[in-house]
Amino acid sequence: MPRPPSFIDGERVRKARALRRVEPIYEHLAVALAAIPALRFVKLFPGRLSASNRLSTDGKKNPIVAVDAEGITGVELLVDAEIYVVQFYAITSAEKGVGRQIVEAVVGATPADWLLAVPMDWSGGFWDRMVRDHPRLQVF
Repeated sequence: MPRPPSFIDGERVRKARALRRVEPIYEHLAVALAAIPALRFVKLFPGRLSASNRLSTDGKKNPIVAVDAEGITGVELLVDAEIYVVQFYAITSAEKGVGRQIVEAVVGATPADWLLAVPMDWSGGFWDRMVRDHPRLQVF
């Protein structure tokens, strides 16, 4: 049985059993997000990555990313390594400034030839500010 990559420590960064091959983009994103103190848990899944300050209590220990839930800070990214796309599926922050840290970590960890997409903007101006600071972001 192959050993998990060294950045997957089983505590802060975990991998779902269904994820067979860990593409390099997962490592870049996971390491960048794990460096943010407010994000205590990062988990890799097939086609996505989640990071949060809390874990689910259903036995699966998945990071909770519930937009507008009280006390939750987290992000869920959809990752398509075949066509080089990372989408911000959900992002929420109970702490001021952490949303910006999350976006900057993802932008910094994603190769320049990848598309960074925001498929829906219900933020009331957050993504407008992020696009001004990070022109690579595409909001649809």
